[in-house]
Amino acid sequence: MSMTIGSIGGIPMYLFGSIAAVGILLGLMLTRWTAWLYDESFPFAVDVALWGIPLGLIFGRIGHVLRFWEFFADDPVKIMYFWEGGFSPYGAGIGFVAALFLCCKKEGESFWRWMDVMVPAVSLMLVLYAFSGFFLQMTVGMPLPLDIPNDDALAEYVEYSYRPSGFEGYEYFKPVALYQTGLMGIVFLLTIVMTIFQARGNIMNAGRLALMSIFIAALVRFGCGFFYLATKPGLHMGQIAALIVMTACAVLFITRRGVKKWSVYR
Repeated sequence: MSMTIGSIGGIPMYLFGSIAAVGILLGLMLTRWTAWLYDESFPFAVDVALWGIPLGLIFGRIGHVLRFWEFFADDPVKIMYFWEGGFSPYGAGIGFVAALFLCCKKEGESFWRWMDVMVPAVSLMLVLYAFSGFFLQMTVGMPLPLDIPNDDALAEYVEYSYRPSGFEGYEYFKPVALYQTGLMGIVFLLTIVMTIFQARGNIMNAGRLALMSIFIAALVRFGCGFFYLATKPGLHMGQIAALIVMTACAVLFITRRGVKKWSVYR
């Protein structure tokens, strides 16, 4: 799988970076629509993006490097190769939420209301992230037998250099990242439907929609983690992080019931 899709003026265009750029543009377009639904200012959303995207990339990269430090220990310069991919969605989420919180505090906006405004775009980005994991063969499932039966079941061919250590003899693996993409797509559609109802009918306290969407997305990632190809028994770090996110969302969802309206933190 080539990491580049071409070049412009001699500058290589990396596939992961291209997917991320498309995702950011689509996310901004979607946020323009959700801001209109909530009767909020889109320029404020742009300000959040100008801070949130860099912080998300930095924190996302830090999370990835910490998790896979053994791949960077011998050549730390590779830590700066953002364009080649390798980001933690949890780290990116922390960076973006921190930027949103600081912007809301500075401008006196409702953090939780803007979480609801932004969560459809976040959900869309998770779909694209899961798809990039499939397309770039970063996430593979258990290996399939060498004599694959012709039963029309989905299978992912993984190039030799991308096959996990100890499984070089297998060519086809279960496309768990593709399944995760489909499930994240369902979460995205549910988030869109709930956004329409919430924006027009205010059916729940501000922030609860965002917490629900993030909880379900973390649940999908946790569940799909059982089908990843793992070399060690037990839960891997991605699943543990998903459990932490799910727990935090559940606690915040419950405590969102008695918060006074129109405060910065409501």
